[in-house]
Amino acid sequence: AGDGGGVGVDDMTKPAALHNFFSSFSLPAYTTTSVPEDAVFPYLTYELATSAWEEGDVALTVNLWYHTESEKVPNDKAQEISDRIGRAGCVVPCDGGYIRVMRGSPWCQSLKDEADDAIKRRYINITARYFTEN
Repeated sequence: AGDGGGVGVDDMTKPAALHNFFSSFSLPAYTTTSVPEDAVFPYLTYELATSAWEEGDVALTVNLWYHTESEKVPNDKAQEISDRIGRAGCVVPCDGGYIRVMRGSPWCQSLKDEADDAIKRRYINITARYFTEN
């Protein structure tokens, strides 16, 4: 069940559930430690950090990576993610329970790439609360 493909929710690990969630925005999604050298813009990266019931909130970072002259395109994608999460957060099912994914603060920051002005990056703060046994 490593990639979550073809498995039921009850068989989905926390990493697979998060990957499925972050892959649902019509962009390739990679953990920050697994971006292939030949990755093509646009794509999304996220930090993978897991926890369990009553261990507190976990801060996750998502980065949107675009090669474009437009600020609108990455801003629209950040807004799409915000809309999906909503003000109260959204539920991502996984084995043994679920993960509540919420907007972090500040929500989204625009960052400049020193190597190329056409690389637009959006640094997004996510808060995850794990409602799982372990």
